[in-house]
Amino acid sequence: MLWRCELKKILFTHRGLWLLLVCLLLKLLFLWSFPEQKDPRIVLSQRQYDNYLAQLYGENTPEKANWILAEYEQCKQIKDMQQKMQDQYTRGEITEEAWEAYAQALNQADLHINSAKIFAEKAEQFLAQPADIPPAHYIYEYGWQTVYTLLQFPDVFLLFGLLVVTAQCFSAEAGMLPVLLAARNGRRQLFGAKLLALLTVCFAAAAVSGGLEAGVFLYRGWCNDGGVPLYSITLMADCPLELSLTGGYLLCLGVRSLAVLLFAAMAFGLSVWLRNTTHLIFLGVCILALPLLLAGPVALFTHGGLLCGSQMLQWWADSGLPLALPLVIVTVYSIAVVFFAARRHRRGL
Repeated sequence: MLWRCELKKILFTHRGLWLLLVCLLLKLLFLWSFPEQKDPRIVLSQRQYDNYLAQLYGENTPEKANWILAEYEQCKQIKDMQQKMQDQYTRGEITEEAWEAYAQALNQADLHINSAKIFAEKAEQFLAQPADIPPAHYIYEYGWQTVYTLLQFPDVFLLFGLLVVTAQCFSAEAGMLPVLLAARNGRRQLFGAKLLALLTVCFAAAAVSGGLEAGVFLYRGWCNDGGVPLYSITLMADCPLELSLTGGYLLCLGVRSLAVLLFAAMAFGLSVWLRNTTHLIFLGVCILALPLLLAGPVALFTHGGLLCGSQMLQWWADSGLPLALPLVIVTVYSIAVVFFAARRHRRGL
């Protein structure tokens, strides 16, 4: 079967399997060593942070928001009085007992102000969110904050491996192409078998990559409270999509996997014209980097934009368009590139 031959060629003859395994291993090591994106202020007051979280944990309410804002304001006022109280004590204008009472209050304010400020900032974010969406939740957010920080960027390890594999589909056979094109299965069947084999490899690689990623996140304990609204974490506070944290993550994985397949298919089509590995890799990197130039909802209509998971959700929320629209448009022009490449290939150009 021609498809099996092409699959074997991609994985073993062109050493695609080893290349992808190395890329996936590098990704695994990167995810394993990537630090949790924890607010450095917590280091100074971990116990106080835990106490505040225990009191605020769960759905936000006006009472919770007002309480933590008042708590932070009280700590701030006590600290702001330090110089004044110090001067009064030095001049003998306050008693020893009053100074000791203030010193104790100041010590407590020093312990609590960092954690109180963290939650006060969260309360202000929650109060600024639209009133017609379910309330955000107070949770330990830094695991999910790390997950969505990583999702902001395309999976460079997987994409590099797949781009090199795609670029070799025709360039690695430059000397044999005249013979292959003259053979009985040298045109339409060969093109279809190569494309199907490549998409099979891409689908399997994307599935394994997504599984490794989710496994690392779960093992490191970053996915607790996955059922709360997406906008409960600081990074996504301005993204009022009615998705849970887990739902948003799974949607990103699904869209990224589809975008990987579409990108690989388009790159395969372009390889019919650019039968040079270096040129195709350069062009592929430029296509993936396009969202950096088209920042905003318009970037949704590019492969790179769909691969930027967290940014993709934010752009989707900002645009107000159904997500299906950019997916359909990217699919259409990716298939168009493959279609015209197939026509060129059948003509033996």
